[in-house]
Amino acid sequence: MIKSKIYLLLLMVITSLFTVSCKQEVAPVQEAPQQRDLLDNLNDLIASEQLNPELRYERAKLLSERGMYNEAIEDMRVAMLQDSMNNKYYHLLSDLFMDSNNSSKSLLVMQQAGKLFPDSTLTQLKLSETYYILRQYNESVFVLNEILRLHPNNAEAYLMLGLNFRALGESQRAINAFQTATEKNPKMIDAWIILGEIFTEMKEPIALRYYDAALNVDPENVNALHSKAFYLQNHDDIAGALELYRKINLIEPKYTDAYLNAGILMIEQDSLDSALEQFDIMTKMAPLNPVAYYFKALTNQKLGRIDLAKKDVMNALNFDPEYQQAKELLEKLNAG
Repeated sequence: MIKSKIYLLLLMVITSLFTVSCKQEVAPVQEAPQQRDLLDNLNDLIASEQLNPELRYERAKLLSERGMYNEAIEDMRVAMLQDSMNNKYYHLLSDLFMDSNNSSKSLLVMQQAGKLFPDSTLTQLKLSETYYILRQYNESVFVLNEILRLHPNNAEAYLMLGLNFRALGESQRAINAFQTATEKNPKMIDAWIILGEIFTEMKEPIALRYYDAALNVDPENVNALHSKAFYLQNHDDIAGALELYRKINLIEPKYTDAYLNAGILMIEQDSLDSALEQFDIMTKMAPLNPVAYYFKALTNQKLGRIDLAKKDVMNALNFDPEYQQAKELLEKLNAG
């Protein structure tokens, strides 16, 4: 009798989560033929196996990738009515609510999951992460402390603990947590990078060692390369920074921040043609980014190409009408 009451209550909670205040449907996104085929295949499978929650779960993930959150949430409603004791269903549903700007339901889902799966470290970490995203740091720390009480060697928990302490402004406790995370798992790149950032903020030269430690784990990690390059850039090692930005773009050609930072450094070195090339690539990679057009305009101005500069700065303002630096540059260009 008790067990049946628990499942009845759970069913009521699940049903309440899917009461959507907004009925507006998300317009289908135009997909490549291969993607349409994948969705068609899932549709066919679901039509023939309507009681298979895994198929609904897989389709929800695909719909989420395409921004079709209402449809994905409906799939999870059906999946969880068929199987309410699969924690990964709760994880995905929480993400769907978060991505569709319904953070309160996202948290409610994970709180329910935390109660249903108290022994799942993955679920408890997900709950602490959700609290962290919503800036409920003390609640996140409480969950993490319980994880570490049961699993004192869990590096992910120490990483999350460090993130919370950093957000709370408790720098030394954050450092201790991140260092413990790297001790428990020396391959935890994020912890090495964040330690580098913290010591950079503290103006401690040891920061460079932490960036190098991250790159020792993965020499082609773009985040670690960017962090080290930015450090070098701000410590007058321009050649070293440019070398790393070039390496980033060989690894990840669409990583636009590397083009931006490299271009800015080239302007400072009066290598204007090279800088313009960087910003031109950036506008092709991110055609809606006003910053790329602003710096392209600035470089054309320095090269004396005023008409091109005006065109570029107008593009910047079209994408961000409140871009103050672009407004000021346009005034200078118009003033001659």
